[in-house]
Amino acid sequence: MSKHKMVNGKLLQMNKTYKDLKNRQKDKIAGWMYEAYKRQINEGLGNDEAFALVMDKINEAQIWVPEYEVEQKYNAMKSRFKNRLAAESIPQHIYQMEAILDTAQQKMDALEQRIADYKEYQTKIQELEAYYTSQQWKEDFDLDEEGKFPKRLKRGVLSEDGIYNMLERNKEIMKILDGFDS
Repeated sequence: MSKHKMVNGKLLQMNKTYKDLKNRQKDKIAGWMYEAYKRQINEGLGNDEAFALVMDKINEAQIWVPEYEVEQKYNAMKSRFKNRLAAESIPQHIYQMEAILDTAQQKMDALEQRIADYKEYQTKIQELEAYYTSQQWKEDFDLDEEGKFPKRLKRGVLSEDGIYNMLERNKEIMKILDGFDS
């Protein structure tokens, strides 16, 4: 007995299974199944009626595959189709708003962590302020004025305005942060 049969002028392999189909044939069939499922849901078709729509498309395309395998595949894919149909009916703005919510939460978490780190760093800023108001700073300042330090030395802590401006800015930031804590 031959594995092939002449149908409408085409030689078809009659012992194929669903898994033997080409990927593009499987994709076409899956698309037809989904369309049939949508009609089944939207128009209230019975399972047999929806499945018949799929088989009509398969026969029109002259794809030979055992009917029972297509039926098994259709029934197995219904839960996927249900989820896909539900996802398609969700307005796009819901996904956009969800993305904004997720990003905002991530940014707030990061900001809260940065604020906590900044507040913890206040002990170091207090250490700098203590240095700025100490006799040691005055001596270091005088040595710099006399040219006792190398010219390439970074002098932020030896400038009167640098530390003062930073300390004032820190006070303003801390007032803001303390206002949020209230």
